[in-house]
Amino acid sequence: MKNSIVKKIEPYLYLLPVFVLFGMFVFYPLVRTVVMSVSSVNTMGEIVKFAGIKNFQRLFLSQEFWRNLKTTFTFAVILVPFQLFIGLLMALLADNRKRKSGTIRVIFALPMSISYACGSMIWMLMFNANTGIINYLLGRQISWTGSRGSAMVMILVTTCWLTAGMNFIYTLSGLQSVPDELYECSRLEGSNYWQTVRYITLPLVTPTMFFLLIINTINAFQIFTQVKMMTEGGPGGGTTVLAYSIYESAFISNRWGNACAQSLVFFVILLIMSAIQFRVEKKGVFYQ
Repeated sequence: MKNSIVKKIEPYLYLLPVFVLFGMFVFYPLVRTVVMSVSSVNTMGEIVKFAGIKNFQRLFLSQEFWRNLKTTFTFAVILVPFQLFIGLLMALLADNRKRKSGTIRVIFALPMSISYACGSMIWMLMFNANTGIINYLLGRQISWTGSRGSAMVMILVTTCWLTAGMNFIYTLSGLQSVPDELYECSRLEGSNYWQTVRYITLPLVTPTMFFLLIINTINAFQIFTQVKMMTEGGPGGGTTVLAYSIYESAFISNRWGNACAQSLVFFVILLIMSAIQFRVEKKGVFYQ
C-alpha cells in the first residue's frame, strides 16, 4: 500500500522544484499584477484599497496610451517582415551544400553573441550626429534623435541587426532539412535557382518561418532595451512603446496601478495576436 502511494507521488516530487520556481517567478507576479491593477496603490507599491476598474478606465481614456499602442504596432508591422526577410536572405546565401561556408555562417551568426544593451550602445555611437559613421557614409548631417521618423529608423535598424543572428540560425536549420532529392529532381526538370526557391524551398521552410513569425512578433511588441538606451521614448514620446511606457509608469512616475493595468492589456494583446497567427497557420504552413 505504501509503495503504491510513493510511486504515485514520486513523479510530482521530481517536478516540485519546477513548480516552486514557476510559482515564485511566474504565477505569483501574475496574480500580484492582477490584484494591483484593480487596486489603489501608493508610491511605495503598497495596496491601499480596492479600486475596481478605475485604473483601466483612466488608461483607456488616455490619449498617451493609444499613441503608445499605435507606436508599438507600427514597430511590429514594419520590423517583423524585415527580420524574416533578412534571416531568409542570409540563410540562402549560406546554404551551400557543395562548398564549405563555415566562415560565412559564423559571421552571420555573430550578432547573437552581443547583448541588446551593448548592441544598442554600439549603434547609438554609429548614429551619432557629429562623429557617427552612418552620417559619414551618407554624406549628410542627420540628427537621428531629432524627429520621430529618424529615431524609429535608428531603432528598427538596430533591432534588425541584433536579431539577424537568431533568424539566420533558425532559417538555415529549416533550409538544411529540405531533402537533397527534391533539389536534384528540380535540376533534372530544368528549373532555375529562383524557381527552385519559390516552389520547393519556401513551401518546405514555412514551419520554421511560422515559428520565427511568432517569436519575432512577441519580441517586437516587447521591444524595450533599444528604446531605453537610444531614445528614452523621445523625441516627444514619439518612440515610446508599451513596454517602455509600463517601465516609465512604474519605476519613474510610481504609478503602479496604471503600470499593472497596462501590463494586463499588453498580455491580452499578445494572446490575441498569437491566437490569430495560429489560425492563419492552417492555411499557409506546409508540414512534410
